Amino acid sequence: MNAPITEPRMLRCRFEKTGPIRFISHLDLTRAFHRAFSRAGIPLKFSEGFSPHPKFSFALPLSVGTESLAELADFTLKAGYDATEEEILGALQEQMPAGIKILSIEEQGNKFSDIAYAEYRVSLPKAAPALCPALQEALSGEVIVKKKNKKGKWVEKDISQGIFKIHFAEEEGGIGIYACLSASGENYLKPETVLEALTGRIPEFDCNEKRILRCKVLRSDLTPF
Repeated sequence: MNAPITEPRMLRCRFEKTGPIRFISHLDLTRAFHRAFSRAGIPLKFSEGFSPHPKFSFALPLSVGTESLAELADFTLKAGYDATEEEILGALQEQMPAGIKILSIEEQGNKFSDIAYAEYRVSLPKAAPALCPALQEALSGEVIVKKKNKKGKWVEKDISQGIFKIHFAEEEGGIGIYACLSASGENYLKPETVLEALTGRIPEFDCNEKRILRCKVLRSDLTPF
């Protein structure tokens, strides 16, 4: 017989988020997870103090409309709850909305701060494939965009340091973009910002209809996190 679990358990959930649920906000996604834990009877540990909240956090929250095959969430369970990781996975999956697929429940390992890059695939069915060479050239050298800083003021920023590698290719009559972008520090970069920079440089580039998919998150040595 296994010894009783007397300490809180720190676990990690790996999951996919695809389909129509990509349009919910990060706050709504958090609520969906909290409800799933509650309905499954899995007790999250709460913080202490005047405003206690569940010990639950996501790595690299997605923008609304972005899908992912590589999402991560860390959580802590109350002491005494002794269900196995497989049992927790099954119970949570039963309570999840369509479009969220839990891949694994495991012990927490490396900190989320060790994530250095994220790989994306962007599908642009209305973009002209003939623009691929010009798009590639547009991202050579400095790439300046206007962004709001923490004080709410508009400033110019060079995003080229956040682009580790990027490739444009014809894809089903449109354009597919395959990019590895910085996911940490001041160079953190979202695909939407890259698209914004490209439309500013090439007005005929049509990216109004798009599908963005996060495929992987990577450490600094480019191994999967």
